[in-house]
Amino acid sequence: MSTSVAPTTERAPVTTGWIARFGLMYFGQHISWATPAQILLAVQVLAMYPDDKERMLAWLMGVGGLAAVIAGPLAGRFSDRTRSSFGRRRPWIVGGTVVASAMLVVAGITGSYAVLFGAWVVFQIALATSQTSVQTIPPDRVPHQQYGLISGVMGLTYTAAVVVGAALGALLPVRGAYLATALFMLLFLVPFVATYREPEGEAVPKVESRHTESGVKPTGLGRVGFNLPSFREAPDFWWVFIARLLVTMTQAIALFYLLYFLRDRVQHPDPETGVLILSAVYAVFVILTAVWSGRASDRSGKRRVFVSLSSFGVAVACLVMAFATSFTVVIGAAALLGLSWGVFQAIDQALINHVLPSAEDRAAHIGIVNLAVHIPNTAAPAIAAVLVTQAGGYPGLYAVAAALTTIGGIVVWKVRNVP
Repeated sequence: MSTSVAPTTERAPVTTGWIARFGLMYFGQHISWATPAQILLAVQVLAMYPDDKERMLAWLMGVGGLAAVIAGPLAGRFSDRTRSSFGRRRPWIVGGTVVASAMLVVAGITGSYAVLFGAWVVFQIALATSQTSVQTIPPDRVPHQQYGLISGVMGLTYTAAVVVGAALGALLPVRGAYLATALFMLLFLVPFVATYREPEGEAVPKVESRHTESGVKPTGLGRVGFNLPSFREAPDFWWVFIARLLVTMTQAIALFYLLYFLRDRVQHPDPETGVLILSAVYAVFVILTAVWSGRASDRSGKRRVFVSLSSFGVAVACLVMAFATSFTVVIGAAALLGLSWGVFQAIDQALINHVLPSAEDRAAHIGIVNLAVHIPNTAAPAIAAVLVTQAGGYPGLYAVAAALTTIGGIVVWKVRNVP
């Protein structure tokens, strides 16, 4: 059976202005976590617990990440079932963004670890609530011929948010950086939600139904209204999930010990500056390739070949890292990794939009597939530590990373209903 849901009527293409407003909103969503997660939280925890900073920061990040993992699919489910004059998605986007922004302000002014901990957990829940609905807008509204372009814009603005977030955290005092981040999040939301009109005509789902409109039967949580598709009923969805999980896991474990890799393996005299240079090279190539590859995918009508080849590109970059002993070689690997990841990030999201099992549960299923990002980011520290200590050091770590993403590039060819 087909596991993707096409629009029942032909959709009008979205305009350049629509794309720009959506991109600004997406940028604001991601700068909100990028600034505190990269710098601010570590600075605050260091000031509070200078002798126990690693453990206290790990608890903060771990519990916050777990909260986001749980909140995403549940928030998506509520969004799918919302009917209001404000639409299905906008109440959750606006509400989540307002709460998340407020928590950033609280985190910026507190001197208490308990308050910081609570603010970060609530922030993660609110952000997951907002982001799930934001990511559901393209499959709700955008014609499939523009999926690649929109996904490329998402990849570009995500990377830009990470770079700008790091700059804010480095250049501003903690309180000022939190306030600026909260303002960016709110201001960049307004142009889109003020002008967006949600599609009309989709039927109100019945929670008690035994099947979704696509024939996917509720299982597990579906018995209480959460339609979780089985592998048999939605194989394309789950193959894309597995491919994303493997490639994202590669990315996460490859970058986690980058500072130590430069110091211990490459013998770089200033590893902190080295990381900054590599991050800049990586970001430039992601930004250069994300939108271009999305448009190329739209024109060709192909998705799988872009995802597969970019996965193999990530694998080659990891193999270069496995044998690199000079910083020049590592810069080349960072460029290839950025180029490949820019393509993967753009087309992978477009592929996800194609394979969502049902229109009535789009946001819930977006929340589920986002676990393929949250799980690697949560598990990467432990996995990377085991590989470095038990699998031959950094060559072993990067060899395993290359193997994982190669499998991901092969798995995507199991998708049958998308070219």
